[in-house]
Amino acid sequence: MHDGLQRDRAGIAGEGPVAVSHFAAEVVARLTARDGATHAPLREDLVRRLLVAVRSMDRAPFELLKPELRRARVSRVALAELYIPEVARRLGQGWHEDECTFAEVTIGTARLQAILRDIATSWSADEGGMRDGPAVLVLLPPGEQHTLGAMVAVAKLRRLGVSVCLRMSTGPAELRELFGKRRFDAIMISLAHAEMLEVGRKLVKTLKDMTGGRIPVAMGGALFLDGTEAASIPEADIVTNDIEAALQACGLGGSRRRPGRGRA
Repeated sequence: MHDGLQRDRAGIAGEGPVAVSHFAAEVVARLTARDGATHAPLREDLVRRLLVAVRSMDRAPFELLKPELRRARVSRVALAELYIPEVARRLGQGWHEDECTFAEVTIGTARLQAILRDIATSWSADEGGMRDGPAVLVLLPPGEQHTLGAMVAVAKLRRLGVSVCLRMSTGPAELRELFGKRRFDAIMISLAHAEMLEVGRKLVKTLKDMTGGRIPVAMGGALFLDGTEAASIPEADIVTNDIEAALQACGLGGSRRRPGRGRA
């Protein structure tokens, strides 16, 4: 798996969406920590059936699987934070081992993203913002396209009661305008590959300058899976793939609501 990751990282810059599509499926499973909220073990039969369903050209297999997921009492939290990441990991593994075609990985990644959108609708902290809760800006810098991983992280933040504004490839002018209109308690940035490290450093500096250093910035993503790059962005307040640790470092841990903050 490590060799496969290195292969894809090397190709992302030059291959555009083609490289990123299957890369996203490989890394998303490790973008959010298993935080103890979902201790129920994965059922292997359901993982396999979900994998088959999302790889199919037809939506019917997943529709047929829904009643069984309900009977097995697989919660939305477990589906979002355990089953979807595990199936994404297996899609990526299948690509690296030549067991999945590019079309299957692309379709599967898109299906997982759609399922995640559907099951997360009940988590109330939407982009518009909970007026009595914390608000976080999640950024994917220009050049990053691993949207499935970002959506898994966003869904988890919203489940925790955090209002999330997700922005991708947003330039300095747009960020300045956004900060003029909305207030945020923290900023989280996701990086997937080493080629984006300098972009990440510059983005953190830009954000600190724009906000006068008043808003803490957390960095995470596939680039930091093994911890070796964590010290490469000293400007960030924390570098981690554990969302709850990031919230804690940003002063947002231990409470779902913070009156008077995070108006969006």
